[in-house]
Amino acid sequence: MTVQWEIGSLRAAPGEKIKDYLTLPSIEEKLPAFLVNGSKDGPRVLVLGGIHGCEYTSIDAAQKVGASLEPTQVKGKIIVLPIANPASFYARSIYVHPRDQKNLNRMFPGNQNGTDAERLAYWLNELVFKQVDYIIDLHGGDMIEALVPFSIYHVTEDEKVLTASKEMASLFEIDYVIGSSGQVPGSTYGCAAEQGIPAIIAEAGQQGILSEEHSVLLQDGVKNILVSLGVLEGEVKKSESTYISVFDWYRSDFKGLWYPAVLIGDTVKKGQVLGKLTNEFGETVKEVVSHTEGVVLFLVSSLAINDNDPLLAVGA
Repeated sequence: MTVQWEIGSLRAAPGEKIKDYLTLPSIEEKLPAFLVNGSKDGPRVLVLGGIHGCEYTSIDAAQKVGASLEPTQVKGKIIVLPIANPASFYARSIYVHPRDQKNLNRMFPGNQNGTDAERLAYWLNELVFKQVDYIIDLHGGDMIEALVPFSIYHVTEDEKVLTASKEMASLFEIDYVIGSSGQVPGSTYGCAAEQGIPAIIAEAGQQGILSEEHSVLLQDGVKNILVSLGVLEGEVKKSESTYISVFDWYRSDFKGLWYPAVLIGDTVKKGQVLGKLTNEFGETVKEVVSHTEGVVLFLVSSLAINDNDPLLAVGA
């Protein structure tokens, strides 16, 4: 029998949907939230958007999913946080929280007494992640990133969590599904999986541009997962995807100019030049060479590059 659902400062009675702000201890910003307590029992699901504040397509997709849900159609409970990092969103801050310059999606499970991003990660994990059974985290290319749509799940030793996460990641109509073995430490999906919660990231949209097409892709994928979990009625749609076990990141070790030599979606060979870094006089300082054979999944499109900035990632 369904009961009142409480997530932090939010409460929804059985059969109720509320739109309100989630307040978190020691966090200045309030997070807009949709809380849906279905009229029947079922799984508890979190849908996230805006962990990175400039990934607008994923924010739009999460918001539209939240707005579309009706408790009479829901078997279980759903919380949607479309702008999970409001400080980054309103500051138009690429990658990082504007006050501590830390990447929220590298901070989980966080630190109760840490900096802004660390505290936000801590309270999201403690008060939200630990209250749900499944997590769907929507992302996309940040303001300086081009990418092809892909999804990621964490390769954990817990076979049950691994299987459930991989299944969720395969339910978007996308070409590439990545099994990540810790290449993105401190991430939402990795932190959740290590706590026994099946979780994924799905990425679509790019370069700070709101894409209606890719927003719909993400919305449809979320709803397809909810159908697969029995939260919504319907038929699960399957699509053919390429499964990738290597997510090879390339970072700059130089502050200068970045000239990529490949495009997103390109297939590259081991030893192929992926781009070059130059100094401010246009002199080549370093050529970036592929370690693997695979496909270019995302690519930084900014000419300006700082030390340790990501450049691109190749999936293999």
